[in-house]
Amino acid sequence: MNKSKFLFFLFIAGLVAIASCKKDDDNGGGNAIDCDTVKFSTTIAPILQNSCTTSGCHDVASVNGDYTSYAGIEMRAKDGTLETEVITEMTMPKAGDPLTQTQLDQFQCWIDAGALDN
Repeated sequence: MNKSKFLFFLFIAGLVAIASCKKDDDNGGGNAIDCDTVKFSTTIAPILQNSCTTSGCHDVASVNGDYTSYAGIEMRAKDGTLETEVITEMTMPKAGDPLTQTQLDQFQCWIDAGALDN
């Protein structure tokens, strides 16, 4: 193999290697969250809807607590139970996919801001 073919091969191999890399900020890649944009109604409620209430674990009829509204989750958010289960111990949600790092960060922002009904 002559030098120009070898260099061309290395160039193509480098392009393939670079193209095959996938950046996935949702799984701990240093994704910065703007905590000022995290609100219960637009950020936290949809996560609860998708991860907690549709599985039947925390719906209106659940003995585990109703997370379909702010009133249902307020006490657990303010007494530290939600933070412990979701962020510290990562034992919730039990059903379905685990929360992404972005979602965990959003929960932390919301809790740190006082877990407001906003």
